[in-house]
Amino acid sequence: MLYNFEIIQIKENDLNIRRLQRLIKRIIEQEEINPDYKLNIVLTNNERLQELNKKFKDIDRPTDVLSFSFDEDEVEVEPLLGEVYISLEKAKEQSQKYDVTLQNEVERLMVHGILHLIGWEHQSEKDAKKMFSKIESYLSYHTKKDK
Repeated sequence: MLYNFEIIQIKENDLNIRRLQRLIKRIIEQEEINPDYKLNIVLTNNERLQELNKKFKDIDRPTDVLSFSFDEDEVEVEPLLGEVYISLEKAKEQSQKYDVTLQNEVERLMVHGILHLIGWEHQSEKDAKKMFSKIESYLSYHTKKDK
């Protein structure tokens, strides 16, 4: 099956892109996302995340991940699920804080962002437990498969 996603990097890094791709495919399959829908994962920096955070959330500081979903009416060329922006600088800080690899932290942020695109939220404690449990299930399965 062909999938319509792209991982966009602003600079070279040591991430295992194939591993990220496998994780995205698994989410698409498990969540029954239409594989024709375009999904962009943008690996960028604090500066870009701060710009986006300020513009769309009126918060003038960088964040680790932002997700932007699109309605079919907004995009005329192809159906677009959305875009997930990840700050590699924040991911690196958090990987050190949580004592995990940068790869693992980027994967966690990516899954988090994709789940937001398909409607998962964590506003209430109950929803947060469900969402974070879902994230952990993807990450633990993915980690087992790569060993």
